[in-house]
Amino acid sequence: MAIRTSRVVFQFSSKTIYGERIRVTGNHPSLGNWDPFQAPMLCTDPNSYPLWITPSPISLPLNTEIEYKYVYMQEKTFRWETLQNNRKLLLEHNSMLIEDEENSIISRHIFNHTEIQTKPHSFELPKTIIDDNIKFALTDSLIIASLNLPINVSRNENYIPGGDEPKWKFETAIGLWLPVLYEIAISEGINFQWVGWPHIFIEDEKEQAEISEILLKEYKCVPIFIPEETMTIYTQFCNGVLFPIFHNIISTDPESIPQYNSEQWESFKDVNSRIALKILELHTDQMIWIHDYQLLLAPSFISRRTHEVVNIGLYLHVPFPSSEIYRVLPHRETILHAMLCCDMIGFHLFEYARHFLASCKRLLGIDHHFSRGGYLLLDYYGRNIMIRIGHLGIEPSVIQKVLESEEYLESLDKLQQKYSEKSVLIAIDPLHRLSGVTMKLNAFRQTLKYLPKESQRIILVQLLFSAKNSSDKEKDCVLKEILDLQTEINSEYTVPVVEIVNDEVSRPMRYAYMTIAKGVINSSIREGLYLIPFEFIFINKERPADIILSEFAGVSRALSSPKRVNPFDLTQLEGEIHTLIDKAPNIQNLSRKKRDYQYILSNTTLKWAQSSLSDLKRAHKDTKHYQYVTHGLGDKLKLIALSKKFKILKAEDFLEAYRVARSRIFFFDNEGTLSNLCKQTEIDKTVGPSEKILHCLDDLCKDDRNIVYIITGRTRKVVDSWFGSIEHLGMAAEYGALIKWQDKHDWENIIQGSGVWKDTAKQIISAYVSRTEGSSLEEKDCGVVFYYRETDPDLGSWQAKELISHLEILLKPFLNECEVSHGLGYVEVKPRGINKGTTVFEILQELKRRKKDPPDFIFAIGDDVSDEEMFKVLKALRREQSDLTADKRYLKCFTCTVGKKPSLARHFINDASEVVGVLEILRGYSNKCKKNFSYGDLASLKLHSPFKSNTMRNPTDIVIESVESSDEDEDEKRSTLKRMTHPNAF
Repeated sequence: MAIRTSRVVFQFSSKTIYGERIRVTGNHPSLGNWDPFQAPMLCTDPNSYPLWITPSPISLPLNTEIEYKYVYMQEKTFRWETLQNNRKLLLEHNSMLIEDEENSIISRHIFNHTEIQTKPHSFELPKTIIDDNIKFALTDSLIIASLNLPINVSRNENYIPGGDEPKWKFETAIGLWLPVLYEIAISEGINFQWVGWPHIFIEDEKEQAEISEILLKEYKCVPIFIPEETMTIYTQFCNGVLFPIFHNIISTDPESIPQYNSEQWESFKDVNSRIALKILELHTDQMIWIHDYQLLLAPSFISRRTHEVVNIGLYLHVPFPSSEIYRVLPHRETILHAMLCCDMIGFHLFEYARHFLASCKRLLGIDHHFSRGGYLLLDYYGRNIMIRIGHLGIEPSVIQKVLESEEYLESLDKLQQKYSEKSVLIAIDPLHRLSGVTMKLNAFRQTLKYLPKESQRIILVQLLFSAKNSSDKEKDCVLKEILDLQTEINSEYTVPVVEIVNDEVSRPMRYAYMTIAKGVINSSIREGLYLIPFEFIFINKERPADIILSEFAGVSRALSSPKRVNPFDLTQLEGEIHTLIDKAPNIQNLSRKKRDYQYILSNTTLKWAQSSLSDLKRAHKDTKHYQYVTHGLGDKLKLIALSKKFKILKAEDFLEAYRVARSRIFFFDNEGTLSNLCKQTEIDKTVGPSEKILHCLDDLCKDDRNIVYIITGRTRKVVDSWFGSIEHLGMAAEYGALIKWQDKHDWENIIQGSGVWKDTAKQIISAYVSRTEGSSLEEKDCGVVFYYRETDPDLGSWQAKELISHLEILLKPFLNECEVSHGLGYVEVKPRGINKGTTVFEILQELKRRKKDPPDFIFAIGDDVSDEEMFKVLKALRREQSDLTADKRYLKCFTCTVGKKPSLARHFINDASEVVGVLEILRGYSNKCKKNFSYGDLASLKLHSPFKSNTMRNPTDIVIESVESSDEDEDEKRSTLKRMTHPNAF
């Protein structure tokens, strides 16, 4: 008769050191009969690591129990995983997937009657996966928001009521990207509405309605009307504060120093709020795409005013400053939190994104990571925010239409006649100081001194267009400096060599200037979006023409053919202008120009928009598994993601479960949970819990049904000084390396091994402390900690990463006894396999060894990342119906985190003061019961059915009736609580 078998796939999550492989061995020939060298090998790949999996199912006898363990192999040596006991598995299905984790005895068993796939990438990975198949479609509904509408509105001076002239004039706005993006959206048939200011001040509501109707019907634009006074103050803040700071400019001039009053900040908030309200009026499941720094707060106002899940993207058309510059803003955290309400944030260059990520790290402590597919994601309160890098391009088809227009041909003919005997160099810049126009003119002046003969045939035409980011006063001042310098230069020669054009030049005229020019010169000090070189290369694709481009212009990273210069280096700028004037165009540079030309054709404005919107659509919020809520008030508001099962701990539900429970167990963290103390960075500061907490814990421990444990990372000396006065209180120090059981007075060290690694770790960490200002070392009974919370964030992070690498190399001989862990602001070397989760499991196992009833009420609470291990283990025990707890049908397990934040816990409490309130309720209930009844005779208790919360005036006003109960009834109750679904699974 053939033996029936189970086909088993083992999957093990574990990080390994370089060169190690993992095998699974056990008490069966198919597992090598405990011989590691004969055991089946597990495999992994770069996409699935640290998941290891058997390449094919292993056949094991059905309906039998086996024992097994994982072993780490390296050449001819090996080391066992650190669990003290063997893993156990009951083979009760034809095909099984066994999911194990390092340092955890908990297994997850997946049963499937179909064949189990065994490739590592067929299982869910811990990292976020972005679906590349999601793309933006023209049918997708979209709201675009910018400060200015692409259509400007003005009053028609020739309007006469009843006459033929219309009352309002509608003209396309002037700009580098705004009108182009609008024209593309119209021509491509994108389903959009554009929200912004129509560039006119109107207070009459009837006139506002007239303009709104025309703009929406004919132009797909939705205007917001802003009072002139508000707009004036708002513009002062944007142009006088944000614009220079975002361009890494800080002036120490008392009149220009970037300080601002509350009125300016409130006006900035007001305009952003108006934009957000208008967007919400339109929003019906549309994607929202917000543009530029003037609307940085709009995502926050949208999130706080809607209960719907909104897909928001933000794109900055300016640089993002370095963290050192950005931090001068008084409302720096507010702006970052508002930006982080988005699902995607876009930048022109990685340099700008890097500055943004650095600011998030230094000011908010937020990290980032890369997901499969190369997506850069920012980890923010349970959400993954996509960071997108993509430079805005031009639209060749739009330019080509202009080049074929009558206006362009007329402009070209006019300029060719005007400069028929001249060699023309052009410069096209906004009228503000960051353009560096005076630096360019001075360099041109010096160059002509070395080329006196060229002064008769060369001319530099400087086109200036109005800068929306400068005040009228600044524009007048800069223009006067330019005109004065022009007069000085021209006075040195018999004919003008510099021409300044300070009129708004139309697009056809601008392209005509580019067509006749021998080259274009840019000397900007700082420029985020400068598309003139793109246009110049496209227009002059068939003729050699050179570009001198400042390395501080963002576009300089995107193109290879321009001559990059440092405009502050006058000699370098002179040299390049000299070459441009005196020498023929560089033929060798033609190949680079061809590459740039192809780049321009393949990275158009349309493709940039489609790619950006596709990424925005991919970055949508996961409403299937998470709920998105705002946390905090006003300027401190954050948008966080919580599991849909996550809810606040309700006193009535909690107390009801406590009341009917037969056996209860509590697991408490201390700092941040039982007390409001912050995590201490100074080792000597060991202020203990309040007297109220101690009294509550004391009364809970006196209840015969309760078992109470404090689990903390503190040393046993500190824990004893805090809680040693409470009888029958269990304590676990250093995350569980040392345990004082609730019925004993001495501490038990559960760590096995020599512990010689501790001195080595101490020496290494001491060396890093000596050269990392603000760091400290703490030596515990069973571990050593490097704290760097008070160091410079970047230095501390770099030193921590280097320390981890150093420790893993030098402690390699001891890695079977110790491990290196990295948390928020610390690196710790501690015994391998010790965390709050394994401690919870060890405590429950100890109860089983003592043959006590498995708990049917479990309460675990903490506020730290380390407490997540507790929640993880308890979740697994409940899911797998372990014999360490009561049956799933009767078990009430409350895992609770302090603070409304992403967590593996199923409940949350707002702060430590509410924890005290919960303990007082439980304490009051236990004390009231103790006055009326003796817990020695459990058979005399009649357990009530669940009470209705609306009939309970006070949670402590609950009465347990004393009645007679037969032995048969009590035995039946006890038998229903004993359930062993998988008695040997752990």
